[in-house]
Order: sequence, then structure tokens, then C-alpha cells
Amino acid sequence: LYVHTTEKLYCWKFGTEKIAAPEWPKPAMPEVGKSAGLLAIPNDVTMAPGETQPFRLFSTDVNGFVTGTVEKASWKSFIPPTAKVKSEMDATFDEQGNLVTKDDAKVSAGAFMGVVGDIKGTLRGRALPTMPYAEDFEGYELPEDHPVDAVKFAYPPLPWIGARFKWEIREIDGTKAMAKTLDKILFQRAITYFGHEDQSDYVLQADVMTDGNRRVKSDVGLINQRYVVVLKGNANEIEISSNYERIRVAAPFTIKANVWYRLKTQVDVKADGSGVIRGKAWERDQKEPEAWNVEFKHNRANTSGSPGLFGFSPQSQKRVYIDNISITPNPNKK
Repeated sequence: LYVHTTEKLYCWKFGTEKIAAPEWPKPAMPEVGKSAGLLAIPNDVTMAPGETQPFRLFSTDVNGFVTGTVEKASWKSFIPPTAKVKSEMDATFDEQGNLVTKDDAKVSAGAFMGVVGDIKGTLRGRALPTMPYAEDFEGYELPEDHPVDAVKFAYPPLPWIGARFKWEIREIDGTKAMAKTLDKILFQRAITYFGHEDQSDYVLQADVMTDGNRRVKSDVGLINQRYVVVLKGNANEIEISSNYERIRVAAPFTIKANVWYRLKTQVDVKADGSGVIRGKAWERDQKEPEAWNVEFKHNRANTSGSPGLFGFSPQSQKRVYIDNISITPNPNKK
């Protein structure tokens, strides 16, 4: 009997002849074989413009066991034959075997294949921008035909984590914006990241809107350093959360359906490790208010985290929209 607690793993062996059971299997570790593949460490990278990423290279056998080290490989862009999206990362390998992005590298994602003699291996990468960053989606063509809604749309940027099939770029109110998908109830909740995991000290802002009426609306929000600031449509609240069991604070905020709001988030972390998470929202055509609608002091604040988007359409009934995303430096951080 095994009992796993937060402190230890306890094991008991029961000595009885009344219970018949087969012997425990005795798996044998396979022998390390000859080199059959190439492994790059790290194997999945996220880079900003103007960065250089070095790698450690190893040869492996068919079971993945390391058979030795490799000094250098020959790398080139690689699109798997089964890939539904044909995409290449805007980066190249230099003579030393480092992956390099130029200062003007565009948002992109793709794979590379490395070859050493008769062995080869792959790695994946994403190129994402740093601050300041803005996206209004106006530069996107809408080539796809929606199978249900009979409208033209485009898929969201490929390097954005958790975006495809949960968001679409559509024509909304005479402009282009991200729209939450409704055709798959499995994706009624969308959590999408579009930055670097070590980003910090930024102000994240976007225009947001929910379909619906006075009684039925959806939720839409932004993620700043692992804190989610959400306009909760049916509850008429603006909420800060980060793991509901630990952090959840809300303030009243009347949310009207089919009205664009500007949602703004900021995280201020002090030298002692504590921090204040702030959120505010106002109708897009109105002046920004001075005061924050909701604030939460966290004694052990998250010091970094990728910017992201949040959308929740309960039972996939009412769509939410996001437009004019911007990331700027936190003015309170010197």
C-alpha cells in the first residue's frame, strides 16, 4: 500500500497468504545502442529580436539514451510533411552553431533540422517581440471561410500559445479584431500567452467587448505576470485572480453587452518581494479614469510572467472580442 502525503511517500507490505497476485514485473533497462539521432538542448526556444541562442548537442540511440556529445551540426529550416501550418521562424544559425534573430525579426514560429553525418534531429523556436509592442490586427488578410458562420477570418499568430482554434481574427464594427470561437464547446475557455515567460514590469492594455444582453454575457480579460484581470459579464464585476483558492478579489463594475471597453492592468513589485496588482476599465470612447477599479496586495508577488489573453464563453453562447493590444513599460519601475 502506498500513501503519498505532502511530506513523504509511505509504503507498507502486507504479509498474508489469503491474497493471490502475480509477481511484480522486473523491467530490464535496454542497453545503450549506436547513435541514431541528434538532440539539441534547449530543444524548444523563445527568442526576442536581436538575440543569440547557443545549444549543447548530444547524439542519442533509438531509445533516447545519450551516446555522446557533438561539437557542431549543420542546421536548416524544416517544415514537417504532416504540418497543417507551413511556417518558418525568422532566425538563422551562425557559423558557431548559435540561433540568431535580427533586430527586425518578425513574429514567427518554426522548426529546424540538424544533421551530423548520418544522424539528424530537430528543434523548435518562436520569435516574439519585446516592449513596446502593439497589435491591432489590421495587417491581417482574412482568407479562411468559416464553416458555420459563413464569414471570412484569419487564424491568430502561430507563435501565440493556446490561440489557434480558440480565437479568430474577424471584421468587427468596421475594424479587425480577435473573436472568441464558439463552434467547439471544449474551447469555451481560452487562456492564451503571446510573450516571454520572464517578462516583467509592463503595463498591458487592450480593448475588450462581450456579445449578449443584460442577462447573458461572457467574461474577457488580460493576464499580467500570472495575474488574471477579468471583466465578468454576468456578475458585473472586475476581478483579479491567480489560482482561485489563493487569490480572488473583485469590485463592482457594470458591464454592458456589445460595448467596447478599454481594460488596463499593472503589477508593481517592491524590493521586499511584495506587490500590488491593479486593474481598471472604462468605455473606450470615454476618458481614462485616474483611479484603479480593483487592487490587490500580494505579500509574495509574482515577479514575472508572459502577457496573455483570457476569454470565457459559458456553454459557448456569447462571443467576446479583443483589439488594440499594447504592452508598455511600467512607469512606476525605474
